[in-house]
Amino acid sequence: MTILTLIGCSNSADNGKVSENIETESQTLTDSAIKVAETQKVDNETEQIGTSKCSGTITDFLKLENKDLQLDLFAKIDSIREVQYPDNDQETSIMVDLTAEYLTRFLNDLNSDSLTRNQRFEKEYHFNIAPEGYTDPSDCKDKITVNFDGEDCSFRLSINNTFLVDPNWCTESMVVYGFKIKKNRIIDFWRQEAG
Repeated sequence: MTILTLIGCSNSADNGKVSENIETESQTLTDSAIKVAETQKVDNETEQIGTSKCSGTITDFLKLENKDLQLDLFAKIDSIREVQYPDNDQETSIMVDLTAEYLTRFLNDLNSDSLTRNQRFEKEYHFNIAPEGYTDPSDCKDKITVNFDGEDCSFRLSINNTFLVDPNWCTESMVVYGFKIKKNRIIDFWRQEAG
């Protein structure tokens, strides 16, 4: 029954013909033969649906070089921070948000071949940001990472800030953004913190 339902939802031009074949051939074929034949058809249709679900690519991230798209991204960041921190009490020396400077540096450093091949790109930096009473030596590497989810065309952008808490130990905090780029706009935006 599930198989018939999936076939019934097919967008193929032969949809009516497939239904006729099932009705006439089901008398002579066993249930398992029908399942095998139709499972192959459903698998092919699922592959077609899966590949057409997301029309974007990881290289769409490079659209953030556009100043208007950057403004949209930073407006979303500011807006969500106002909700998450209504008293403007975010500890910015621990949880470091993306800035225009960091984004520009990251876009300039981005290797598009590596980005395309791996569906992600990561670059180490030294932000030199630490809370009061701590230091941020150069061996405590900060990083910015972008990942692409081809299933739903979404990006995950992570900002990792590290600083020294013991003579030999750097601790890390992370701010993560999720979003999609559609028609030169940022949509489905979210922000989380960890650390």
